[in-house]
Amino acid sequence: MSSGRNPTIPEDVRRRLKLAPEERNGHCPETICAADLMALELPEVRWAVPGIVPEGVTLLAGKPKLGKSWLTLDLGVAISTGRVALGTKRVEQGECLYLALEDTRRRLQRRLDKLLSGRAAPAGLHLALEWPRLDQGGAEALDEWLEVHPHTRAVMVDTLKKVRSRTSGNRNVYDVDYEALEPLLSLAAEHGVAIVVVHHTRKLSADDPLDEISGSTGLSGGVDGALVLKRDRGRADAYLHVTGRDIEEEQELALRWDPTTARWCIVGDADEYRLGEERAAVVRVLTNTDGPLSPKEVAEALGKNGGAVRELLSQMAKSGEVENVSYGKYTVKSPDTPDSPDA
Repeated sequence: MSSGRNPTIPEDVRRRLKLAPEERNGHCPETICAADLMALELPEVRWAVPGIVPEGVTLLAGKPKLGKSWLTLDLGVAISTGRVALGTKRVEQGECLYLALEDTRRRLQRRLDKLLSGRAAPAGLHLALEWPRLDQGGAEALDEWLEVHPHTRAVMVDTLKKVRSRTSGNRNVYDVDYEALEPLLSLAAEHGVAIVVVHHTRKLSADDPLDEISGSTGLSGGVDGALVLKRDRGRADAYLHVTGRDIEEEQELALRWDPTTARWCIVGDADEYRLGEERAAVVRVLTNTDGPLSPKEVAEALGKNGGAVRELLSQMAKSGEVENVSYGKYTVKSPDTPDSPDA
């Protein structure tokens, strides 16, 4: 046993007390043995949006003008009313603070009016157009606000650039990025809230969605979770990559934009959705041609890899979506074409 322990305090009591620094002998940090840890009854993770946004700090990144502000404001409306988020996720009702730091009152009012679709504005949704930077009183202000509003479930910060500290000197970029949101981590843990921070992605794409987040890997490494929204210009659909410390399995969701309600809605797993889109594209190519096409011709029309298209056509022929007529050429199956020789 270490000679630095206080002999007047029983061992089992020491493990359960958080002694002030002046009451400890030496400077050894508090530890807990694995057996005691496993014996603790810890509360389950609370989710602002089940399976997507847990309590803690989550970074939401995407290209500019992609719909991130619409998404976060809609989440705020859903949480403050206890309704459904992203079209499928029923959320627990609670207060929400939305920091619209790049908006004006007129623009924010117009967006809310669109999202509410005639419903009364929720009293539990609080809005701010200005907020101090985290190192200039912003963290303390948020702490005070959360103390006054103990039923808060989420805080939306739009955007990171407006609240992060202004750095100077020749500090390591990774360290600066890692520490950028550090003040929010302790606030989220202390108050049991989810804090979603909007940020941008790089111009260039990457195999790993996290590598597309603007800045160094310290930014994504310093938070509890990350959401990466990807969408091609002019397309109504997008993909949301979801990862985090409390996310058991990374996932990628397909989203569809509804211009009538100004909402993003989950339409399924991204891979399954992409496959459906690819099959639909093949059918369009075959429908708009005068005769059967080879896999190479279909691939050229789609701008896709020939081998992948050949495999897709084979699968579609087996499922009856297209027909292999002759010499390896395919066409759309006619409605009166029998499914089997016995039909």
